[in-house]
Amino acid sequence: MNRRSFLKTLAVSSAAATFPSIVRAQALGLGDTTAPSVRLNIGCIGTGIQGRANLTNALANSSVRVVAVCDVDKKHREQAHRMVEETYAREKRSGTYKGCAEYDDMRELLARPDIDAVLIATPEHWHALNVIYAARAGKHIYCEKPAGASIPETRAMLNAVQFAGVVCQIGSQQRSSTDFLRVIDLTRGGYLGAIKRVRVGLPSDMNKRPAQAVPGMPEPVPPELDYETWLGPAGPLPYCKARVHYNWRWNFAFGGGRLTDWVGHHFDSAALAMRVSNMMPIAIREAKARFLDDSPLYNTAADYSFEAHYANGIVIEVSSALREGVHIDGSEGSVYVNRGIVEYSAPHLRRIQIPTQRLSLSQSGPRGHMNDFVECALSGARPRAPMSDAHCVTAAAHLANVAFRAGRRELRFDPVVEQLVDAPDAVRYFQRTMRAPWTLDA
Repeated sequence: MNRRSFLKTLAVSSAAATFPSIVRAQALGLGDTTAPSVRLNIGCIGTGIQGRANLTNALANSSVRVVAVCDVDKKHREQAHRMVEETYAREKRSGTYKGCAEYDDMRELLARPDIDAVLIATPEHWHALNVIYAARAGKHIYCEKPAGASIPETRAMLNAVQFAGVVCQIGSQQRSSTDFLRVIDLTRGGYLGAIKRVRVGLPSDMNKRPAQAVPGMPEPVPPELDYETWLGPAGPLPYCKARVHYNWRWNFAFGGGRLTDWVGHHFDSAALAMRVSNMMPIAIREAKARFLDDSPLYNTAADYSFEAHYANGIVIEVSSALREGVHIDGSEGSVYVNRGIVEYSAPHLRRIQIPTQRLSLSQSGPRGHMNDFVECALSGARPRAPMSDAHCVTAAAHLANVAFRAGRRELRFDPVVEQLVDAPDAVRYFQRTMRAPWTLDA
């Protein structure tokens, strides 16, 4: 079957009124303690650094069988393939595991009826199409943050997921972190008193991206990389090693800098604590950004700050100049949390034992983010980081980037119709134009 046939197959699938909540995996791995009937057959789309990290977590779950990997970079694909084959070597020798297939086209992987779910860890500009095609194929989805590259994209993703009835977990792993969950429960439970101020410290672009572009564009495309497919819906930009893989984050053609890279982490935790993770901002205010125009490769904000305002009066302040993490100040105490760190303004806050009935996400007990996805995919339960929340949370970052690029200190937004308000000068930054033949409704 050629690629055009695969697209037709997915289009036919999308016309169905409903999808089953789970297609049980085939009888694989009989030597394991997990019954084959409750196993999830998984395919991995995008097997770079984060993709292999997700793959490692999936391979550690006995309810999972990874049966396929897909990447447009042959080196990444082969490395992931080796990880899978080495993990299941004993079962493969016994004949109970049939092996892991390799693909360079995600549509071929999605066309396999025996695959129940996919892990997506591609560059940001591919997330929308990956999720939409996977949902139309009836696959459960674990997709890295940020959910999509614009508000219209995350809306299309959410619509596809809801129509298909599949489980979609976004990789906001702090929703499965004991430290962050405790701070969320302290805030929601009123233990900090009336909340006076919420601040989020996010990384500066300059603490990761190369300080200066590598000269000599364009460079020859390495033989292991299908660069044309890597570009996909983005524009036809010349290849340069410093443009691809991790460094795609620093160009608006592919990502939104450290802001969109981390909005699904610290900002997500703050929004969850303040109960606005299911709401979109009505305005971005006090928006400031410093851009480094030092190369044709990188154009996202080097440093930035803004306020996200919500209809219920909640304001979340964001700055790359702040200490990274979440700062919440209340009338009865303050708390700061980052990965592996929780700091309290008073000793009694550390000693508080929160009753089970007052817990939020942590009421089901600590478990890994990937394990939460697997359990929800098998049961049909709501995951800890659903696409509906990600659509709202990432909106703050997308709106802030629109304000930065338009040179606006304030940008108003109507969350009902999901459109900018009185900002004709900013509309061109609101939605990406996908390069043919790729479209959100394809």
